[in-house]
Amino acid sequence: MKKSIIWLFLLTTTLYAGKKWFEGNLKGIEDITFELDINGIEDDVWEKRISSFIRLRLLEHEIRFTKNQMPKMLLNINVVDSRIDEVSSFFTVLSIYNFSINERDYYKSMADTAITSNFMTSKVFSLEVLGQTSSDKLYGDIEKNINKLLSSYIDYWYRDNPSKQF
Repeated sequence: MKKSIIWLFLLTTTLYAGKKWFEGNLKGIEDITFELDINGIEDDVWEKRISSFIRLRLLEHEIRFTKNQMPKMLLNINVVDSRIDEVSSFFTVLSIYNFSINERDYYKSMADTAITSNFMTSKVFSLEVLGQTSSDKLYGDIEKNINKLLSSYIDYWYRDNPSKQF
């Protein structure tokens, strides 16, 4: 009897423990500011190519870019391109930042019927990829991983905004 209770407990905790920390955070996000930050490579043409690809990919799903407003999408790419060694490394992070307020200030502003100005900037969504490749395949592998990150973002965006699918 004790074993079956323990197994039941373990089964239910593993079933409910699998939620993403950002579940529901992308609800209502349609217009975003975009920033691309590339460290380790000085190639303006490739940077513009990545930026254009991201804009077009998100525009396909009617996610538009605006200037100087929240939420903000930041794609941070860090590259260690080693032409001497066989292996080059990259770290790519796709993050969405938005304004937030702590619970105490929220309830205080509700009681006072005044809008608070104590907003903070918080990360509401983040995905990252760490990879290694040869110097010859570096750009292509980074682009593939950016595409995977965008696909995951769009998938989660549709989960939080299901009416946008139709």
